[in-house]
Amino acid sequence: MIDAAVDGSGGASKAPVAVELEALKALAHPLRVRILHVLTTRGPQTSSSLAVELGESTGSTSYHLRQLEAKGFIAEDASLGTARERWWRRAVDLVQLRTKDLADQPEGRTASAAVLGVWTQHDGELLRTFIATGEERYDEPTLAAARVSSRAATMPASELRRLTRDVHQLVQERVAAAERAQPDGADPTHRIQIQFNAFPID
Repeated sequence: MIDAAVDGSGGASKAPVAVELEALKALAHPLRVRILHVLTTRGPQTSSSLAVELGESTGSTSYHLRQLEAKGFIAEDASLGTARERWWRRAVDLVQLRTKDLADQPEGRTASAAVLGVWTQHDGELLRTFIATGEERYDEPTLAAARVSSRAATMPASELRRLTRDVHQLVQERVAAAERAQPDGADPTHRIQIQFNAFPID
């Protein structure tokens, strides 16, 4: 599941959006996944800023933005738009890519794998960038608050399900609390990404 609530409901927990096969196939283009990833992690963008971020032409990003808009993944952000340039934001909250309907269709399995492959690749790039440059870019309170860790464990599937659901719920609650909190100038605030992976390795 692609699970990110920026530019949507904030921290409020909503039921995942089950993607239809045709919409998923449209999203499965690598550049469209990258565009949605940037809108999720960086916030609203223009076709020009996306072109710079992704090393593409504005013609290319504009075309793929229209395809994403047509399938409901993104929407124009009128509050930021100008007469010269349109701003785009993510328009969906939790996007469920692994459903029984999709899994029952070879095209669905292929498209799901393509989207998740590109998505996690870019998640990994963000993590590698933080590891390589975080000490230079962030102050001590921020570095002390951040955590990069992994742990191996042996557990039955039922306990793994409890673990992933509990962590997901905790993340939703803390993000919602942060959205409601009043800014404190003494507490450094950053745009962050939360990554959580738990899967069998035997």
